[in-house]
Amino acid sequence: MKQLLGVAMCGGQSRRMGTDKGLIMRGGMAWAQIVTSKLSNLQIPVVISINPSQYSNYKQLFDPGSLIMDTLTLQGPLNGLLSVHQARPDADMIVLACDMIDMKVVVLQNLIQRYRNEPGFDYYAYHNDHFFEPLCAIYTCAALKALNLKFDSGGATNFSLQNILINGNTKQLPVDDSESFNNNNEHLTS
Repeated sequence: MKQLLGVAMCGGQSRRMGTDKGLIMRGGMAWAQIVTSKLSNLQIPVVISINPSQYSNYKQLFDPGSLIMDTLTLQGPLNGLLSVHQARPDADMIVLACDMIDMKVVVLQNLIQRYRNEPGFDYYAYHNDHFFEPLCAIYTCAALKALNLKFDSGGATNFSLQNILINGNTKQLPVDDSESFNNNNEHLTS
């Protein structure tokens, strides 16, 4: 089994919020710090995926060695995912979006348990009635390598993580704790 790497996904453009979601404060901590702490509780190494414009702010919160900047021209979270894969090609990744601040560690532990107990899938993701939760999921390095090759060769045009999970070899897990998947995109908390 490959090394599992925690990835806090913070590189989005935050257009709906109008501000960098990872820097929004709650209880004296930035959302990015909250999510990173949850991943660290899993006793795995953790990195933070950011876009280049975020580096100066994030290096004030985190060790610069843990920051991985987007390096590709892809749009959306796949840019961050594949950029981290290129930096750490031998690691399977458990990703968590920086706005998933209500995520309970036990939900992440359950995801890891299924990944360890049911090998053979490329992706492990929660499915909430009508859609996958692609930013609380595990992506294997083998699948990311294949995706990277596909996009490098121009063989793929759909950059949607939903599409990748729907059409991929995905272990689908039911959402038993919907509060962990609360959408914090539309309201600021302090």
